[in-house]
Parts: sequence; C-alpha cells; structure tokens
Amino acid sequence: MKRKIKSKLLIAGTIAALGLFVGSNNSYISAKTYHKAVTKIAGNGNYAVYHYASKMGPSGKFTSTKYFKHAQIQSKQSIATKKGKFWKIIVDGRTVGWVNQNFFARNKISVAQNVSLVQNNQYSFNTKDAINYVTNSAGTAVDTSKVTVSKSKINSGTPGKTTVDYSYGKAKATVNVTVRSDKNEGIARADKKPMNGPKEVSTWKGSSKSSSRNWNAAHHYTSETRSNTFRANGLTLKTKLFQPRFVSLGYNQSGDKMGQVGVIPEGITVNGSNFTVALFNSSSAQNGHLVSYNLKHINKFKAQNLQTLSWSTFKKYASHIKVSPYIKLGHGQAIGSSSAYIYVIANNNTSSNSSASEEILQIRKSDMKINQIWTFRISNYGSPRYIHNATFAGDNTMYCLFHNGGNGYYEYWKVTRNGDSWMPVEVGATKGNFVNNGSPVQGFTYDQNHNQFYIGFNDYIFKVGEDGTYKSTHHLQVRREIEGLSSSGNKLYVEFAQRGELTAGNTN
Repeated sequence: MKRKIKSKLLIAGTIAALGLFVGSNNSYISAKTYHKAVTKIAGNGNYAVYHYASKMGPSGKFTSTKYFKHAQIQSKQSIATKKGKFWKIIVDGRTVGWVNQNFFARNKISVAQNVSLVQNNQYSFNTKDAINYVTNSAGTAVDTSKVTVSKSKINSGTPGKTTVDYSYGKAKATVNVTVRSDKNEGIARADKKPMNGPKEVSTWKGSSKSSSRNWNAAHHYTSETRSNTFRANGLTLKTKLFQPRFVSLGYNQSGDKMGQVGVIPEGITVNGSNFTVALFNSSSAQNGHLVSYNLKHINKFKAQNLQTLSWSTFKKYASHIKVSPYIKLGHGQAIGSSSAYIYVIANNNTSSNSSASEEILQIRKSDMKINQIWTFRISNYGSPRYIHNATFAGDNTMYCLFHNGGNGYYEYWKVTRNGDSWMPVEVGATKGNFVNNGSPVQGFTYDQNHNQFYIGFNDYIFKVGEDGTYKSTHHLQVRREIEGLSSSGNKLYVEFAQRGELTAGNTN
C-alpha cells in the first residue's frame, strides 16, 4: 500500500513539473509549452495581442499585430486553448504578448515573382535562391534545405523557360525561370584609358582596430549617448543613427540560423529617409537579413535600446523598422535602392574573378521580400569582370567597380537595364591600387549630383570622377571599418562598424 501511495505522489509531482492541469474529470489538459526560440512569419491579417493566455483562452488585450507585421518575430512559448493555439511573440528581441496562431503565414512558400537569367554556359542558377521563406502548419520558418524542388539547378547556357515547383508539406509555390536569348548580352569593350590615381596609402588589414566609445567589454557594450563628428580634408560626417546590436534575440538565444538579426553590417543604402543595412551573424555567411529604418521617425540614440524603450515608443519604432526574411545576400556590399525597391548583388566575395553570372535581387520596400531576380555578367570579350562592389542609381541603372589587379587599376562600369537585359559600358578607370596592402573595398557609391564615385577602404574614402579622374583622399582616422557608403540627394552616408553607426555629410 505504501509503495502505491508513493508512486501516485511521484506521478502527481511529475505532472506538476511538466505544467499539466488535472481536470475535475481526471483528464489532463496541456498548459504552456516551452521550447527553443523559433522564427515566426507574419501573415497579412491584423490580430489582437494579449498580456495573458491560459487553457480557457487569451485575456488582457492591449495592442494589435498591425505594428509588427514587418518586424523580426520569434517565440519560445505556445499554448493550446479553447479558442485556438496562441504563441507568445518576441518582436525585434523584445517580449510582447500572446497572439493567435492564425496571425502567422502558415503552410506557405514565398518566392520571387520572376527569375530572368543572362545566357552564360559558365553559370547555373540555384533555384532555392528565389525563396523568401518557407513555413509549416504553425507559421514557423523552415530551413530551405528541407524544401523539395522539381529542379535544383538551371544551366543558363540555353535560351528558354523552365517552370520550377517548390513543396514542403501542404505548402506549394511555382517560379518561371527564363534564360534570355541574346548570347552577346554582357559582352563589352574595356577600352577607357586609366587616369592617374592617388598616392597609395598604408592601412591595416583585417577587422577594425577600435570601436565606438562604449562598444567594448570594458563598457559592457552599452549604448552610445554622444554624437560623433569626423572631419577629413573637407569632408565632415556627423552621427545620424546608432543601431541596435541585435534586432532579434541575441547570441545563443535565437534557436535557429534564421532568427538572429545582427551583429555584422556589410553594406548600406539610403534613399530619402529610408536607410537599409545588410546584417549577417558571421563574416562568412552568404545569407542574412536586410533591416530598413525610417530615419524620420527614429531618434539616433533610442534605437539602440529596443528592449527598454517605453511601450508607446517601442510600438512606434517597431512599425518603422522592417526586417527581411533570411535570404541569400552574398557579401551584402553591392547594394542600392530606389523609392520602391532595394537592390542587392548576391555575389561570392571569395571569388577573385570568375566567368559566372551574378544575381541581382530586387526587394520590395513594402514588405522586404524578393520581387524579381536577374542575372548579369560583364565580359571584356572573354575576359570576365566579376563584380564585388556595386551601387544602384534608380531602378534601371547600376554602377560597378572592378579591380583589374593584373594591370593595377580600377575600372568603373555603368550597367543599364532594358526590359530584363542588363547591358554594361565602361565609363572610366583609375591607375593604382589606392591602398598598398591589398585591403578590400568596403564601400562604393555614386553621387549623381556631381557625377563622381566614393570608394571606401577601412577608414579611408577616395573620391574620383565618373571617368576615373582622382579628386581627393579623406582619412577619417577612426580606426573603425567603413561597412558601406551611400549617396542620396546632396548627402554622403557612411556606415562604421562596432557599433553600427550611420553618419552623414554633404557632398561637393
């Protein structure tokens, strides 16, 4: 008898530890389920958010999901209730409240609307690059490696159209991939005479040698509270925005590789008040997130502290910070934007030069998802120009930078879109390497008002005319890497690493 009582007590204790309730009819009703963090994908509808949830349902409505539809959403708790399943959502790294599972995009594969490939038998398109996200029946993001595709690679050597089918459980999607018919597209003559370049300068090789005031262990990576002003040879840059370390749960908290947003910035673009940065969770990653900020609505200091902002301020900021799905971005340094779209060349920065085509992603600013993909190439009649750095001037024009290492000069290419075709023309060249130790270019942009380029290496910026005429060198002496340049209107925007800091100054 004693043995039976002890067993019953042990069972009851186990049930209590697991968070189960015993009903009046001796049936068990499950309570909250705790799990590692998962990434959730918002759907199109608006749903109430509640403070509490129990087996009877939610209570304490206090806000709506309409503020968080384009945020980074994660969850570590769910509960089955009489009114459906609810998840406790974490928005941009901050715990918010309970939401009905119907809020999420369930059993869905989101893909680009169109994929168009330049004819090139040296390149095959990976069809999974067209995926924005995949979700299961609970609206949880699924690794794209688990998706079944009817054709995993499409060689671009033969013109024609291929329909690609994607499936995961009940989720289905289809993309038409077209190889364009002009076999000479992308072939152009590199015939511009290189202009005299600047005296090569010495700089470090590798990561930043310093940080912002508080971005270090001594200051526990706390927020910055003072603006910076950097001056160099007529260029004055002032702090425009200090960015949050993460726009998600942080290190070792996210649970899946799709969840962590940060902490490495690799490229920026500014168009009007819209600032977008490419963020990766490691320096070797090819996939990452784009994060867009509406600078008109965000204080340059407050965005660092998303988790501790007042609720009303956080809700406002969350509606003005948009996070893309976890998509292929390449190195993230070839980026630009128009009023409606963000453009990224999803290139391979480990390739010194290659005959492969490169992917241009057109991403909608409205929802941060891939709209179209094109591939392009630049070839000097058989001598390839694989592009690592590029910028976009509107929807139909990009400028590309190519380092002709064999001849010791830089080439500038203007590539114009007509329909789905991208045609290159060399517009200029500059002698020399700019820096003397092989450090890579870390920022490139085109100033349309003055027909000139800005090129960044570590904490140096070089200004050259469109034809390659050298104009000036600006050494900012901050010992922090430049992680992107962008020109918009009469402003030059410069992103620094450690902490991510957007600065701006006048062009001339």
